[in-house]
Amino acid sequence: MKKVLAFIHSAVRRAPRASLLLTLAAVVIHLSINLRMQLLYDRAALIHHELWRLLTCHWVHLSWDHLLWSAMTFLGLGSLCELMDKKTYYATVALSALLIPAGIWWGMPDLMVYGGLSGLDCAVYALLMVSLIKREIRSRGRLWVACFSLLMVGLLAKITYETFTGLTIFVGNNHSGMVPVPLAHLIGGVVGTGIGLVKGKATARQLAPGCRMPSFKF
Repeated sequence: MKKVLAFIHSAVRRAPRASLLLTLAAVVIHLSINLRMQLLYDRAALIHHELWRLLTCHWVHLSWDHLLWSAMTFLGLGSLCELMDKKTYYATVALSALLIPAGIWWGMPDLMVYGGLSGLDCAVYALLMVSLIKREIRSRGRLWVACFSLLMVGLLAKITYETFTGLTIFVGNNHSGMVPVPLAHLIGGVVGTGIGLVKGKATARQLAPGCRMPSFKF
């Protein structure tokens, strides 16, 4: 019994609590249309000094489909980054949450409404990939370096596709009437990449205690 309790205590202590709470916040907010309207990035409301919307907009989603893709991605990637290095993860989320709406405000003056975790998703995705690339460079895992580098190229390809087509890749455009905001994804990706290059670190022990990636070298 003591071993079971010790295991539970260890699991709770290591649990990515910030990622879980932030994801739960997005779900709770989505349950109330009035709350969503009060927290959404709304340019007209921001002009009237409702500045909290610059931060809260990330947790507001326009449809259940939008919430599902954005929140589940954030929970998965954010949890890995949080387990990897809490301080770096917190810095990435905080800086992205500040810079994305600021970039939209100055760079897209015609955009009246914005919401969703996708910009933060891109930030934690880039942080994770860059951290893993750095780790594999140190361990000379050339194949893994190539794989993670291709995944980073995939992020750039996604942003490019959204820019030129005006379509989302994962969320159903027909059902939600949504359009992507590639600038938000680009800012998030740049923040995650920058912090990953400066501070990012990843070890097999941090990501999965007791497990190691296969070593492929060529």
